[in-house]
Amino acid sequence: MAKSAHQNQKLLRLQQIFLQETDEDHGLTMQELIDRLASFGISAERKSIYENIETLNQCGMDILRERQGNETRYYAAARTFDPAELQLLADAVASSRFITAKKSDQLVQKLAALTSRHQGGALRRQVHVAGQIKNMNETIFYLVDDLSRAIRANCAITFRYYDWTLEGRALQKKARHGGARYTVSPWQLLWEDEFYYLIAFDHATETIRHYRVDRMGDLAQTDQKRLGESAFKALRMEGYTARLFGMFGGEPRRVTLTFPTRYLGAMIDRFGKTFTPEPIGEGNLRIRVEVIPSRHFFGWLFALGEEVQLTAPEDLRAEFNEQLKRRLNHG
Repeated sequence: MAKSAHQNQKLLRLQQIFLQETDEDHGLTMQELIDRLASFGISAERKSIYENIETLNQCGMDILRERQGNETRYYAAARTFDPAELQLLADAVASSRFITAKKSDQLVQKLAALTSRHQGGALRRQVHVAGQIKNMNETIFYLVDDLSRAIRANCAITFRYYDWTLEGRALQKKARHGGARYTVSPWQLLWEDEFYYLIAFDHATETIRHYRVDRMGDLAQTDQKRLGESAFKALRMEGYTARLFGMFGGEPRRVTLTFPTRYLGAMIDRFGKTFTPEPIGEGNLRIRVEVIPSRHFFGWLFALGEEVQLTAPEDLRAEFNEQLKRRLNHG
């Protein structure tokens, strides 16, 4: 049989056909494989396709055959991601607040392309997050990329930091400090409470601070090498978010909490396994954890109810009680 102009594409096209059109529930017969190749202008005989399938298997694919009635069907049995993993990733993309609805759709489509068209179509139909508030600014997607580049390049950055303000009846973003640029050394990107944060060394205050990426703008990479490596390493990132409440900064304090045993799960959800519970009396526990006190911390305590007690240090306990009194007096 004479070779067609596209014959050198045969092995790649066959791989593409298996990945895009087959899975455990959808195989193709030998004749269907021949027809698919013909649609690309590639002629093929059964014997050569058997040899091609063997070659693809030797190169890492997992192409199996299955007898169905009077037919033998061939399909790709394994991929980098299985359907459950793709579903997990697609759900995470769809539910993320920092990704716009348009970008979410694009990313889910790309994830769907990693499996067969049959499973990919089901993936796109299943992804839905009710009532999700999505970011309307697609530039955040590129800000994350720019920040990652600066971290890899070991360079400091400058940017403006914005707050929402009300101008008449219109919401506007207004740069802090009269539009003055911040100069920081970026060290880590952090995803917390559905927002992206940059953990960075602030050159003006010579301290580690964090900034919400969706409030950053006019970002520029400088030629200056990063500062603050020792301060960042001392931060202990593994417990950083557990100490923060609402991502408010401040000095960490060690606090003592007491609560009934049934609240242990809530404590692990909040602080991870960073503490050793101490039994105190029947059915109660005491833990000592490091937090950065803020109104969000006190609000979290209040939401847990009166059975969860802040017992130390005394100044924070007094401040919490005082805030409760003020809240009641203004209720």
